[in-house]
Amino acid sequence: MTVPGELAEAVADVLARFAPSGTAVSGVPPLDTADHLTVQAYLEEPSAGPDAKRRIAEALWHLSQITPIPEPSFTWIEEEDWAESWKEHFRPLSVGRRLVVVPAWLANDEPERLPIVLEPGMAFGTGAHPSTRLCLEALEERVRPGDVVVDVGCGSGILGIAAARLGARRVLACDIDADAVAAARRGAELNGLTGTIEVFHGSVAEAAARLSQRKADVVLANILAPTLEALLRAGLIGLARRDGVIVLAGILSGQRDGVARAAEKAGLRLTAETAEGDWVALIFRKA
Repeated sequence: MTVPGELAEAVADVLARFAPSGTAVSGVPPLDTADHLTVQAYLEEPSAGPDAKRRIAEALWHLSQITPIPEPSFTWIEEEDWAESWKEHFRPLSVGRRLVVVPAWLANDEPERLPIVLEPGMAFGTGAHPSTRLCLEALEERVRPGDVVVDVGCGSGILGIAAARLGARRVLACDIDADAVAAARRGAELNGLTGTIEVFHGSVAEAAARLSQRKADVVLANILAPTLEALLRAGLIGLARRDGVIVLAGILSGQRDGVARAAEKAGLRLTAETAEGDWVALIFRKA
């Protein structure tokens, strides 16, 4: 599928559920600024029949209810070592003033920046999506040495790793998806941050139970807008200390007002917002 650049990671995430042989995103470099990218998912012949096509079409239809996407095309190709060839599509990605996302098999060619080492895989969050970049930039401006940071819906763990690199003393990273939890734990290991980042299965309630007496200085949630509103109703604000920062992202511009109203109703004060393409990040303070 050839899709707008900002949708490539979301489409790849959907296709990965059906593609045990992997997915790849390619286009004209640099990928983070390309207008359109091609997303490919590889299925072996025995599992690529009509039923698989139907299930893929259904999954993409659900994504298309959020934002329009084209129909997929299917092509037979000769087998090769996809486990290695897909890696050639990834390059280090600089974000903000101080961060760089580095695939685990490549060297960091910007040693002056703080590296976030990742193995792109089943979990959302490689830095290619605008919402991830907006969150990384928000963290860069707001995390202070010694902070406690909570990432609800952590995906690959990229935001928690960034928070630790920026000086956070303790990071709680949780997700309800088992693949995301495994990916985030692997990310913490690759970056030598297992002593700082606690990765666990769960959401708001489980994070609250681990915070004890020390509430978070910064709370992150980079998910879809309906889930953000549900998290606000579930007590997301309770994870933050008084005057703590809450960053909400994964919001399409048309959903911005609904999320802002839900946050203000929960007791948050909007202090800033950033945007890239059709995506918005909202930064609040706990009143």
